[in-house]
This record gives sequence, structure tokens and C-alpha cells, in this order.
Amino acid sequence: MSPNTAGQRFRPVIRIGKRLMDGARSKRASGVLADDARAEGFDVLAGHTHALLVTYKRDGTGVPTPVWFARDDDRVYVWTEINAFKAKRLRRDPRALLAPCGPTGAPQGPAVAARGRVLEDPQERERAATVVRSQWGFGRRLFELVSRTVTDVHYLAFEVADDDA
Repeated sequence: MSPNTAGQRFRPVIRIGKRLMDGARSKRASGVLADDARAEGFDVLAGHTHALLVTYKRDGTGVPTPVWFARDDDRVYVWTEINAFKAKRLRRDPRALLAPCGPTGAPQGPAVAARGRVLEDPQERERAATVVRSQWGFGRRLFELVSRTVTDVHYLAFEVADDDA
């Protein structure tokens, strides 16, 4: 069974899982939207396994989502399921915020203004996959193994936003 076929078959299970994750999200996650973002670099993420990723709806409303990430010099990579709204929002509006957080999205530091994109080039996707796998612990690799049988993923790349952007 291909990942896309499995994704269709397990769609109800995925929806339930997402509702549970949304319910577990910290109420403080939205607080990152009120703070001034700084564009000094991703060093603020050092020592953290989760980042609060904020992407923007059409009306400009920020949507905070805790994600596992991997850092490669001046770039941060995230992978997300193929139908995730964060990828759809990022395609339309590359603005993003990244802040260190706990697993439920409780902010643990200041946000960094970033610009993101969905990686389409196979070489870029492979580079992102390599970086992600090299930095993820056993639990996250197990999560990837289980979830990848259910759905394909996008790799997202983020760079610190220029002051002019």
C-alpha cells in the first residue's frame, strides 16, 4: 500500500490525532504573536528539540504550531504531512516566526522572524531529510517511521528574514 493510499484509508485516525494534539496545545502558544520577533539568527533554538512555528492565514492571523525541527547552519528544516495547512499557508505567504518551545507549544524564548518555503527540488528535499534524520532522536525517528506509512511529507526550509523583507 502506497503512503497516499494509506493516507486516505487512515484519514479518520489522522483527524482524531490532530484534534488531540490541538487540545494539548499550550494556551501560551499564542503569546508569541504579541511579542516582537527578532531577526538575529536561529541561535535562540540551540538546545531545544521543538520550535513554535507560526504561519499566516489569508487574513493575516498567525497560527502557532509546535514542531520538531533540525538546524543546518543558517537554515532550519521541518517536515510535515503533505496535507498540512502550515505548508499551504507557507506557499501563499513565506513569512513565519520560529521560537523555542516545549512539546505542547509553550514558548521558551523569543521568536525569530523567518522566511520559509516548501522544498520542491529533489536534492534540497534529500538534504533536508538527511539533516532531520541526523538530529532526531530515537523517539522521533520511530514517529517518522510510523507516520510515513500513513502519509507523505513536505520538507519546509526557513531562513532568518531580512530586515527589508
